Amino acid sequence: MLQNRLLSNSIYTGIALFFIGIVPFVFNILVARYFGKELLGDINISLSFCLIITLFTTNFFGTNSNKFLSEFRGRNQLENFNIVFTTSIFGPLLVNTLVLLSLYFFWDVISTKFSLNKDFLVPMMYYIFGRTYYIVIRKIFYGTNLIVNYTFIEILTDIIILFGIFFVCQSGNPKFLIFSFTLGYSFFVFIGLIILFFRYKSITKHLRPNKNYNRKIVLRKYFKYGLITMIGNVSSAGTSYISMLFIGFYLSNSEAGIYSSVIAIISIVMFIPRLLSQVLLPEISNLYGAGEKKLLRKTILTSSFFLLLVGIIILMPFFIFSGKILSLFGNSFINGSAILRIMIPAIFIRIISVPIVTFLYATKYVIYPNIGGIMILFSSVVAWMILTPIYKLNGIAFGYLIGVIIGIGYQMITGLIIFKSFSKNISD
Repeated sequence: MLQNRLLSNSIYTGIALFFIGIVPFVFNILVARYFGKELLGDINISLSFCLIITLFTTNFFGTNSNKFLSEFRGRNQLENFNIVFTTSIFGPLLVNTLVLLSLYFFWDVISTKFSLNKDFLVPMMYYIFGRTYYIVIRKIFYGTNLIVNYTFIEILTDIIILFGIFFVCQSGNPKFLIFSFTLGYSFFVFIGLIILFFRYKSITKHLRPNKNYNRKIVLRKYFKYGLITMIGNVSSAGTSYISMLFIGFYLSNSEAGIYSSVIAIISIVMFIPRLLSQVLLPEISNLYGAGEKKLLRKTILTSSFFLLLVGIIILMPFFIFSGKILSLFGNSFINGSAILRIMIPAIFIRIISVPIVTFLYATKYVIYPNIGGIMILFSSVVAWMILTPIYKLNGIAFGYLIGVIIGIGYQMITGLIIFKSFSKNISD
């Protein structure tokens, strides 16, 4: 039953992530070919700033909803499920309001400090709001096991975004490029909320009321887990976005454009760890909540072996043919092949680390992967400050690799030690 569900969820998630990965890939190719690498770098610096802001809210509310909705479904606790569900829906509204007001009133200072295009304020504000709810609702779909529904609206959303990007490029008006994403996100949020409303009864029909539940305890657990995971996830996932801001500060928009093409390639490759982490987190949380330790161990071991093989098979062609792949963006982007080759080992490490790191996130050991996430960011930033002025884009790539080796290396070593103890207790 579990293996069939994992396979089904993996297939649907794989399809969804394929479309998600295609969007930035096509976006960077079209913008590079229609408007050049200067404008490509300018827009990606602005988008990276937006993504850093949304990472805080989406990792807090999104990761919480994915974990706790799954866990409370596994424990059949209706009231606890409802508390998490409503907090995850309405919490981002308050946070986004405060963030966007701050961005509006301090825009002159922020845009100057982070090398942002001053004309992008309004589209960036819409992007931040739409992107936040897009991610949070996507996580809720996983936490409630509505992955089939999610996949279909994700595909439609990405098609809308792609049509928007193509139309703007054809019209030659780049200031509307960011709105292409906002249009798709708005569609996703609207349809997603409708589906959640009509599917609520079927989601909760097996959950049992509990008159002795304590709202404060649930919310305390929710906020504690959210803050811990937010710090680690933002530190880890935000590294690539922060690297773009470093390029904007130390280098040029043209070099930011070349780096954007490399990140676009990596975003496609990264669908593998994203696929498994999105599928495994709710399943492991569910198994952990239900006390199915033997099945949980089998799931971790099987997925680890699978990712080791897939990582080698998928990444080898990208390493060998990096120059030809980057030529899709134009001949001037081939110079980024060395950057891509430097960063591929880091992607391989991320891929093989997914099962053991997800095990830590989904259980009571969440503090350890978040410490690793902080180590990734700190070591990368230090490396960038030293290497970027000397080695330019290669310094950015080496800094990213150094951060991953140190941070994810810590996560994997810690995870393996804990998992070994966990497996021993099962045997005993």
